[in-house]
Amino acid sequence: MPIQKKILRRIAAALTAASTVSTLALSAHAMTEQRLVGYMGDLNGDMFVDLTDITLLSDHLLTQQALTDADIAFRADLNKDQTLDIRDLTLLKRVVLGGKGPDEIYEEVEVPDPELIPPPVKAVNPTLPSVGDTNILMFVVDFPDCVRSDHYTAEQILERTFGPENRKSSAFPLESISAFYERASYSRLHMHGDVFLYNAKEGIDSYVNPKGDYASYDGTDKLLNEIMYAFDDQIDFSKYDTDGNKVIDTILLALPGSAGSENWWPCSGGYYGKKYFDGVRGGNLCFGGWDLSDRSGFNGTWAHELGHAMGLPDYYRYENFQNTAEDDYGRGLSGDAGWLTMDDALGDMSAFDKLMYGWYTDAEVKLYTGGTQTFTLGSSQHTPNCLLIPRGDLNSLYSEYFIVEYVTPDENNYMGFTYRQAFKMFNQDGVRILHCDAEVTEGWWGPEFKWNNYGKNYNTSNTRQRVLRLVNNFGGFFRSGDFVDNSVSGFAWYDWFGSQTVDPNLTISIDKIENDTAVITVSQK
Repeated sequence: MPIQKKILRRIAAALTAASTVSTLALSAHAMTEQRLVGYMGDLNGDMFVDLTDITLLSDHLLTQQALTDADIAFRADLNKDQTLDIRDLTLLKRVVLGGKGPDEIYEEVEVPDPELIPPPVKAVNPTLPSVGDTNILMFVVDFPDCVRSDHYTAEQILERTFGPENRKSSAFPLESISAFYERASYSRLHMHGDVFLYNAKEGIDSYVNPKGDYASYDGTDKLLNEIMYAFDDQIDFSKYDTDGNKVIDTILLALPGSAGSENWWPCSGGYYGKKYFDGVRGGNLCFGGWDLSDRSGFNGTWAHELGHAMGLPDYYRYENFQNTAEDDYGRGLSGDAGWLTMDDALGDMSAFDKLMYGWYTDAEVKLYTGGTQTFTLGSSQHTPNCLLIPRGDLNSLYSEYFIVEYVTPDENNYMGFTYRQAFKMFNQDGVRILHCDAEVTEGWWGPEFKWNNYGKNYNTSNTRQRVLRLVNNFGGFFRSGDFVDNSVSGFAWYDWFGSQTVDPNLTISIDKIENDTAVITVSQK
């Protein structure tokens, strides 16, 4: 069988015409593939190398007329010496008459990004987009009576928070906020940032609550207005409105670690002022104190708060829990399988989060539709995929369903941190099943997830509907050979009173976990 060469051509030089042709410019995040575009010796572009091409090359060599078509000149130069002569004609005759297969020409071209599911989280009107490129405006603030203990420059802080991936960092996978979200989103969210240093005019207490209204954000509004006036001539604030809605996507006010008291504990909230700068006003505001020298803690904290800016609630419990190990200190999802950014500020985002943020295509969300079906899942840390088991027919993603994902202890799950000390959150891979209720309703401040901790309808006993629960809470992952039915804690739908009592009449079998995949069978009883 004739041997063919594969030629990857990025730039083809025209020999006698002295011009160049280049392939498509590739964007920073684009996927590419190699496509066959022709053959060496095919001078008439008909995708065949035959006697017609020999005639064309012979005529050219006899007349010595310049080939003005750079692509034809490239394909005619069979020995690639940038000169067309009898040696190229000899090689062409060997291809046509001697049965030697022509060399293939490939070009590397950009592959269009897959069409993602529109982010369901948009229903709650977040100000920070969860897909594409976003720009975070970050101010690192000192006060006359409360200053940072570190001496990092703005450039150093930028590298620590929005710098590139660095798997060798001792803080990996929280070496930077940008790198964390790049991995979590399968490169479908590109979080950029700018960092500015600011010295506040007054002591820190004067910004806590100047009007004495404990239900207001007057203090943070006062601080933010002061900062934005100070930087008005230096910063084009419209740059940070990536979706063009006249609202800055989010502003992060990083205060000294010593400011992290009850008043300045990190949180995500709103800007309620009316001030406009460069045609935009503040939207979401992430603010609070955390020590910058604690790289993993700082980045994990703000990755969590930026998760709120993109629209998701906390999964930990606010009230009615005992602050003990037996109650897991208020965690909403407990045990090995419960480590999540929106619960613990550690671990990857869950498949539910990724679904809400719009990080999947339709094809990547596998849907159980009844009977007995078997599914193969790749690691959620590497592969955008999950299994959705709806309650009845899936009318929308704002409903009740189970999400099944295969989780591995790498990428954003590689390491957790507490008091700057790294620890393994879990050592084995496994299957996690989440009970989701993503209903949206009109809340205190507009649309909200109905069963979030601050929701108008939420029962603070924590025993009824929640946005997210973990099936087999405290029990860890499911592994090869495990069998899940209504006897497993939490594998039930909610009843009219919000309790988990309704048998799904389903069984889930974890058939096997091997070769970085999990095979799962779902059956009706």
